[in-house]
Amino acid sequence: MPPLSKLRQKRQEILSLIAPLEEMRRGSVTRQFLKFQRKGEKEPVWTGPYALFTCKRGGRTVGRRLHDLEEVRRLEIQVENYHLFQKLCRQLVEIGEKICEQKRKEGGR
Repeated sequence: MPPLSKLRQKRQEILSLIAPLEEMRRGSVTRQFLKFQRKGEKEPVWTGPYALFTCKRGGRTVGRRLHDLEEVRRLEIQVENYHLFQKLCRQLVEIGEKICEQKRKEGGR
């Protein structure tokens, strides 16, 4: 198979991986522990973990605590999908550049 055909096939493979990524979200899901000072106790107690979703909005980091385990998992998947989307887009650009170079080598076809 000619190099240009291989590159175009790889491009199609990447596009086929991007197509089903419907739900994606920027941000992160983390686990938070809090230090809690009880009345009458000398030593603080750690509580948690609490799931927290954070993202940037208007140049500021905003977050919200997640209480439902189903929502936590859904948001984790959406964030993972976004990171996969970014990775695949970088690969798509790299393949596009290689296609440009290959066309130049072959005389502009």
